Amino acid sequence: MLVQSEKNQEKLVNKIMFLYILGVAISGWGFVMIMLNGGVRECVFLLTGVAAIITKVFEKQLGSRAKYVYACIPPVLGAVTAAVGGSSESAGYVCLTHYYFVATLLLVLYYEQKILKVSAAVTIIVNAAMMIAFPAGFLKLHLPIGWIFTGIVYVILFVACSFIVHRTTSLFGVVEDKEKEVESVLDSVQMLSGKLYEAGTALSQISENESAAAQELAATSEELVGNSNMLGSKTDESMNNLGELKEWESVVADNVEKVEKTTRDLLDKSQESEKLLNDLHKINGEVSDSMQLTTEVARKLSDAVQEIGVTLKLISDISSSTNLLALNASIEAARAGEAGKGFAVVATEVGTLAHSTQESLKVVQSVIERVQNNVTEITAQVEENSSKLGTQNAYFDNVFKSMRDMTELLNESVSAVQTMGDTYAKQAEVIERTVTINQDIAESIRKENEQFHSINSMAEGNAGDTAEVTKQAGVINEMVDEMSRILNREA
Repeated sequence: MLVQSEKNQEKLVNKIMFLYILGVAISGWGFVMIMLNGGVRECVFLLTGVAAIITKVFEKQLGSRAKYVYACIPPVLGAVTAAVGGSSESAGYVCLTHYYFVATLLLVLYYEQKILKVSAAVTIIVNAAMMIAFPAGFLKLHLPIGWIFTGIVYVILFVACSFIVHRTTSLFGVVEDKEKEVESVLDSVQMLSGKLYEAGTALSQISENESAAAQELAATSEELVGNSNMLGSKTDESMNNLGELKEWESVVADNVEKVEKTTRDLLDKSQESEKLLNDLHKINGEVSDSMQLTTEVARKLSDAVQEIGVTLKLISDISSSTNLLALNASIEAARAGEAGKGFAVVATEVGTLAHSTQESLKVVQSVIERVQNNVTEITAQVEENSSKLGTQNAYFDNVFKSMRDMTELLNESVSAVQTMGDTYAKQAEVIERTVTINQDIAESIRKENEQFHSINSMAEGNAGDTAEVTKQAGVINEMVDEMSRILNREA
């Protein structure tokens, strides 16, 4: 920056020297020609202007040497002018010494000691030589004492200009050092500003990302809280259903117990009926001798069969209830989902058993109806014809066989009812464990809800902190921009 400034300064001073030399040449020649009635000889004044023009034309080729040419034109051609104009009676040439003085002062603007020394040496040597060679012209300008005084003044002027140049150069050196320090500081500050800007940008980006993440976390947390609340509601509903199922389990257990008791009673009565039929079969040979007794026995048999019918009706009602209960249990198992699959299988088996029991009861009912018909026929035929005892015995055989089948079916029914009772006991245990598990799940969901609320609060707080960080990052970026503007303006 300083080198470029020096070059610009040199060009400016070269232009000033050119204009000064050209202006003095033209104005001096004009003044002599007009005011002092000069002649052709006074055109020597124009030599300095011609030299300045030639130097200006070749200034680029001369480069840094052009200033030395400008510095030497006044003293050299001034001495020539003084020598040539020496025979003139005009005192106008006395201005030549002032021409040297002003030219020397203008050389100060180059801020170089060397050019001052060159100019001073050329001025003294050339003018001294010309003064010795052509004393008339120089004595016309000043007396010897005047030249001595002029020389002293010129030396003082040279010393003063040299001091000014030296002092100015020293100050320029200080300014150059300070400028380098300032440039170094500005470079460091600009580098720091760039890093600070990058850091602020990165911080702003991170802040935006954190803000987006915090918002997403808050939304996710709210969604999880909603889902957890819904799950808690479903769990409470499931617990209510399990509680209701547990109540129905007690009802089913009571009904199963009743069915089991009724079935056992029915089996006992069936065995008792079988025993009575056996006794009836033993005394069948005595029927002929004691029709009355046979009739009474037939009546008892009819009564027993009617009781069996009543019992079968009760079993049929219980079987229907069991079938309906199995259907309800299947529905409740379907509501329970995965946890109710085992219960669904049991409910299906119970329904199948109840259906089988109903089918067996239909068979038994059919048998009972046939027994009742047979008893009626026996009662009628005992009074009419005892010869049909053989056929009656055949009927009794069928009755015995049917009773044995019924006994076997009742044994199977008792076994199935016992199995159903054990299944209901296991079902109750499973329901109890399921209720406990659901209670644990509900408690875990409540704890998760509390944690989700804590996460939501933390996310909201984090969002506020992130907003504050974003604000501070914006402030940093504004400061960096302001520093950049200041640095650019200073640069």
